[in-house]
Amino acid sequence: MNGHHADPFSSLRGLEQAHRIRLAELTTPVRFAAGDLIFQENHAATCLWLLDAGSVVLTTAIPGRGIVTVETLHGGDVLGWSWLNPRPVWQFTATATSVTDAAEFDVTTLEQRASDEPAFVYAVTRALSGVLIARLQSTRARLLDLYADNRQR
Repeated sequence: MNGHHADPFSSLRGLEQAHRIRLAELTTPVRFAAGDLIFQENHAATCLWLLDAGSVVLTTAIPGRGIVTVETLHGGDVLGWSWLNPRPVWQFTATATSVTDAAEFDVTTLEQRASDEPAFVYAVTRALSGVLIARLQSTRARLLDLYADNRQR
């Protein structure tokens, strides 16, 4: 990465320093240019990215409406939750909307470590779960605001 951010794992609050170091050993720094397709809906989901800087838009195709933006992610966000599904395929399409630096890790490697390093994998899973719960709570708040606005019209 470009070195201007000290910790691409800042979104994983509560992850001990030793586990951050171990996770860093399993990641690869990547940079996406504006317009780069990161992954495509319905393709195999095998990676997860911890966004350091930049922005990524998540879109989906809706019959009769075309391509719809679902969410925009920025530095500090996690991209790539679809690997958690029993059928790990991308639920959306992700495209960088600006130069985006991230730490990428292959979740297959993480899953393979589960039997050898259960404490490490558990700690990473707990930290990721915290980020996912925060994202769900944020989505819930946005939906409540949306429906509150619609009732006032």
